[in-house]
Amino acid sequence: MSKLVVKKHRPFEIILVIVLFSAAISVLIWFLLDANHWHFIKSQLTESEDSRLLWDVNQSLDIENKQLREQVVILERSTQIDNQAAARLQNDIKALQDQVYSLKGELEFYEGIMSATTDSKGLNIQGFHVEATGRKNLYHFKLVLTNVAKSDKVIEVAMDMSIEGMNEAGTQVLSLDKVIAGSKLDPEIKFKNFERIEGNLNFPEGFKPLRVVVDLRQKGAKKATVKRVFEWPAKTG
Repeated sequence: MSKLVVKKHRPFEIILVIVLFSAAISVLIWFLLDANHWHFIKSQLTESEDSRLLWDVNQSLDIENKQLREQVVILERSTQIDNQAAARLQNDIKALQDQVYSLKGELEFYEGIMSATTDSKGLNIQGFHVEATGRKNLYHFKLVLTNVAKSDKVIEVAMDMSIEGMNEAGTQVLSLDKVIAGSKLDPEIKFKNFERIEGNLNFPEGFKPLRVVVDLRQKGAKKATVKRVFEWPAKTG
């Protein structure tokens, strides 16, 4: 014969247990979610701080880079100015050296004339000086004539000057009127004791001068003919 077991029904206790269990689960889930949430917030804050620091560093580098570029531009300008000043100084030095060289040559030329004049008598061709002008085939010359005599009488001479040289065809002789540049020189010359004749010689392309031949003939005097040959570049004396 089966036995009937009668148990006391406790619905409130079951509900309480279910509620407490649900609450515990909810608290656990909330704690886990809240921890992840705070971790996410903390991570975001950390990343924001890192980004801000990186942005600050980037800004500082941009400013420093701009300053360095400005300094480089200033240095480049300064270097350019220094180079230009150095180039001008070198050109000035070269010009002065050329001027000193030219003046020394002219001084030697006139010293030679003064020395030769003391030993000469009558009409003479004392010196021929030539110098480059900086232009191709163009030269400046000075011819000095003297007349050492007891009287101060004016003499009249006829001058003939020619330049002997070489070109592709061979030997060539050019008269003064063919190569004189600028105003023509009067071959008839009047002077007492000293005469300086200046002018420019413009040679044709390919002509290489070798010597200058100067002839003087005094009018109204017997055997008053003087001839001198100057090697190129001309030598004084």
